[in-house]
Amino acid sequence: MKKHIHFLNAAAALMFIAIGFTACYPGDDVSYSDLDLLTTAYDMNTDFGTLKTYYLPDSVVHLKDTLNPSSNVDISHELDDFILDKVRSNMNAYGYTTPAEPLINRPDVFLTVSVMATKNYSVYYYYPYYWDWGWNWYYKSADYWGWYYPPGWGGTYVTSYTVGTLVMMMHDIRNATTVTDTIPTIWSGSMNGLLGSGKATTKSRVEYNIDQAFKQSPYLKIN
Repeated sequence: MKKHIHFLNAAAALMFIAIGFTACYPGDDVSYSDLDLLTTAYDMNTDFGTLKTYYLPDSVVHLKDTLNPSSNVDISHELDDFILDKVRSNMNAYGYTTPAEPLINRPDVFLTVSVMATKNYSVYYYYPYYWDWGWNWYYKSADYWGWYYPPGWGGTYVTSYTVGTLVMMMHDIRNATTVTDTIPTIWSGSMNGLLGSGKATTKSRVEYNIDQAFKQSPYLKIN
């Protein structure tokens, strides 16, 4: 049930991500990777065939949610180099090269890679059809907990799950504007998924989704 979704508008992609994850996460009998969501967006006015060189920094940016700090979850840096290597290998495979001295020989595009993890909560309610129905309900596991309600009162339960996000962005340095101090973003690949599947599985999921982001963006290929 892997989801590969192409977006022409970055705002639409982010909106879909925000909506989609509350729809089917905890409780579904599926694997972590089945719930991974991958989206790509690009600027339709960019002629990618005119691009030749790129620069990729040697670090992954670890972002935090400043609007809701309590939801932040720390992510280990142990996969940072692996992530950068995967992005670099895909760029090279598509024909891009890195200038020997990028600070002197300015590349056409600049890539950034960032990650973020937040803990999310969902509250569910249920009610008996008739007042005299008794639902003595209680369930407990590592991720689920609920409250006991006496007969006839229905019930509530809360689930918690941690979602990780990895975002790759390509910026067109050629069209950087010094007046507003901005650089246009011409492509992005975003992947969201549940965390907690173990290092080996997480690494495999990251590898698959980075490769898939480039695979579903053939317009990036210049060779």
